[in-house]
Amino acid sequence: MIYVDIIFLLTGAIICAFLSIFAVASIGEKKLRAAILSAVLLVIVYAVWFEGYFIYIPDPEILLYILIAITLLFALFFLPIGQTRSMEIGELSEKVDERDIIFAREEYLPGTEKYEKYYSEHPELKDKDDRIRNLPELLEPGGKYYNPELAVKIGAKFEIIENMLERVDGEANQLPVAVDRDKMTSEIKDLTRRLGADDVGIAELDPMFVYSHVGRGPDKWGAPINNNHNYVIAFTMEMDYDHVEQAPRLPITDETATQYLRGALISIHIAAFIRSLGYPARAHIAGSNYQIMLPPAACVAGLGEMGRLGYLITPKFGPRIRLGAVTTDLPLVPDKPVKFGVQDFCRICKKCAINCPSGAIPTGDKTDVRGVVKWQLDIERCFHYWRAAGSDCGLCMRVCPFSHPPTFTHNIVRAGIKRSSFARRVSLWGDDIFYGKNIIKSGTLIE
Repeated sequence: MIYVDIIFLLTGAIICAFLSIFAVASIGEKKLRAAILSAVLLVIVYAVWFEGYFIYIPDPEILLYILIAITLLFALFFLPIGQTRSMEIGELSEKVDERDIIFAREEYLPGTEKYEKYYSEHPELKDKDDRIRNLPELLEPGGKYYNPELAVKIGAKFEIIENMLERVDGEANQLPVAVDRDKMTSEIKDLTRRLGADDVGIAELDPMFVYSHVGRGPDKWGAPINNNHNYVIAFTMEMDYDHVEQAPRLPITDETATQYLRGALISIHIAAFIRSLGYPARAHIAGSNYQIMLPPAACVAGLGEMGRLGYLITPKFGPRIRLGAVTTDLPLVPDKPVKFGVQDFCRICKKCAINCPSGAIPTGDKTDVRGVVKWQLDIERCFHYWRAAGSDCGLCMRVCPFSHPPTFTHNIVRAGIKRSSFARRVSLWGDDIFYGKNIIKSGTLIE
């Protein structure tokens, strides 16, 4: 039974190596609680596993039973056990009017024509929106986390983006270049990544993802949006982990502005390149010059799944990303949507809802919203907190277990979550132990 002893010792060494790597990575992530607990667990496992073996030299049959139990646990964690649900998307019932989104509504100031017209048609929203408008604007004095120096820095980035709004579109070359659909798809993806995107996907543009009317930006307010492009090129940009870890303070808004600026540069460049080939293309950038809803487009393009917190959750960076997009008629090959356990994990996790300071994230089940079954945020509550805090908050992004950096140990956990319902339960339990369930009550967030 010498082989049993060797396998037993090797298994213990692998477990201890995993805990060592986790402890070191936790120090790098500045997660003191996780680093201490993993180090303590490492000592306990080492003492029980190796000291127990060499001091007591247990019967080989006992070692075999232990190895069988460990093997079963690994199998339960990584094998496809239980159901892995996909997002439920039926036939979308209606388009979204950009005039109705909260970022447009906050700009309707009392005494203006927009204000009078909009609230004569939507009187049920007037009091809610007035209460939001009475709070300080983002980056203005009065917000809880206002920082004058950082506010100026962030404002400068948004000003640059505003100056780019007129460059999102243009005339295409009158002599279209014949392209190979597969090769062009590969070339567009490669170019998008080389310009700074972390991932890129392509989807057929569902007309229901296009806003019905202009609500923001330089185009005429209330004008119908006629974007009939065939495809959308969607891409993601990672948000810096250290900046996100400072949520809800202003550094996360600084990082948001940085990635929106990067996204504007990438999408404008891609759109201009496509137009030079003789095909219409339009960039969709913050500021605002969106004509489409980016999260559902990115979801269909295979970049991630929509989570409970209302953000797109990606396989590598979780919700810790920002999105960019270009719509075009350039012939391309669409990608397929992905599923990696988000719907099932979000159903049991609720960490974003527990930590949401405004209570805007639901703790209950999904609801049907215009044909999409999803967790629906109370967007007025969310934005009310943004204005009161003076930042774009991001606490939900910060606490999401999928937001951990893509280190070796976190990737091992993600591999299990993708396949196994057992792994999802164990991973949530472990995340609560090593990182805490409620960062405000645990004192991790110092107000």
